[in-house]
Amino acid sequence: MKIGIFTEAYSPLISGVVTSINNLKDGLEALGHEVYVITPYAPKQKYEFNPSVIRLKGFPIPKKSLKGFRLVFFTRRHLRKIKALNLDIIHIHTEFSMGRLGLHAAKKFNLPVCYTVHTSYQDYTHHISKFMTKFTPRLAKKIAFMINNKFTKKADITIVPTKKIYDKMINLKHKGTFTIVPTGIDLEPFYQENHKKEDVIKLREFYNIKDDEFVALLVSRIAREKSINDLVDAFTEFHKTNPKSKFYIIGDGPDKNLLDQHIKKLKANDFIITLGFITYDKVPLYYQMADVFLNASTTETQGLTYIEALAASLPIIVRKDEVFEDFVINNENGIFFEKTEELTEILLKVYNNGTLKKLTENARDSVLKYSKENYAKNLESLYQDLIDKKQLK
Repeated sequence: MKIGIFTEAYSPLISGVVTSINNLKDGLEALGHEVYVITPYAPKQKYEFNPSVIRLKGFPIPKKSLKGFRLVFFTRRHLRKIKALNLDIIHIHTEFSMGRLGLHAAKKFNLPVCYTVHTSYQDYTHHISKFMTKFTPRLAKKIAFMINNKFTKKADITIVPTKKIYDKMINLKHKGTFTIVPTGIDLEPFYQENHKKEDVIKLREFYNIKDDEFVALLVSRIAREKSINDLVDAFTEFHKTNPKSKFYIIGDGPDKNLLDQHIKKLKANDFIITLGFITYDKVPLYYQMADVFLNASTTETQGLTYIEALAASLPIIVRKDEVFEDFVINNENGIFFEKTEELTEILLKVYNNGTLKKLTENARDSVLKYSKENYAKNLESLYQDLIDKKQLK
């Protein structure tokens, strides 16, 4: 079948959505399908040499948190390009200009359309408008609801990655039909055996990590809703009694400067280090230099970095949230905490009593079901079902 993926976020941009789409495209192509990605040109990009990627000219969004993204206006004028692809199904991964183009194309050419919820905007109203979030929060929530609902009610089916998001869509009374399909990941690059021991040693030496030092890691977009300050506070307390420890934070985002200031205020620069942006192909090696993965966010829709960490045999210590209950088994492959001070106690426990060995041994096998191969097969079946139903109408 010929599949059209419509998205605002695609390579060379880096995000969980981009990773998800790349894995889906690779998986579907391995099954013999033709997959086209319809997306705006990236910043400073003039040409696209991949014939399966259809680039459209867009305009920068004057918002710091959306740096690198482009909006395409008058989307209907691009319908001729979509028609030429002779698609069998449309899969929308965005709520903005490419999403609108996907809906227009589905209606114009009578194609089935599915929509994946990557972001429930009720959790991100401050990205829509900080002013409205502060002074008219109910209106901000209503607008956020409308952004998602426009697509849930028009799609033949809406895909959500976890039961948490499924329940949220139902509780918020979004219109439409919903199904849960866990997002797939290319797990192979994260497996320990796919990394040379000398490469891990060199990386640790580069960052001056001693053999007897305990290393925590976070891979995340640096934004307020990720609650990274809580991790910094807890690790600072932990470090007071365990000075042979370091915490590395990989990622960039709108609040990186504020995070750096917070670390500096705590005088923690020597043992809490922000590494900024690391290219995705190098990130798997960074997981190998750590002992545990930390995260305090409760706004995740799927938690791809958590699955990456577990695939790398890295236990995860995360704030308790329903989204992780599908793959985190408390005290088996990870540990949940709720309050920030609990994290300090858990770090002490893991560091001192040998719990780490058991968690590490159980980590990898707990996420095998999230392979990109399983993801592609699940969606292949879903697509075919939608196409068959459309033909019967």
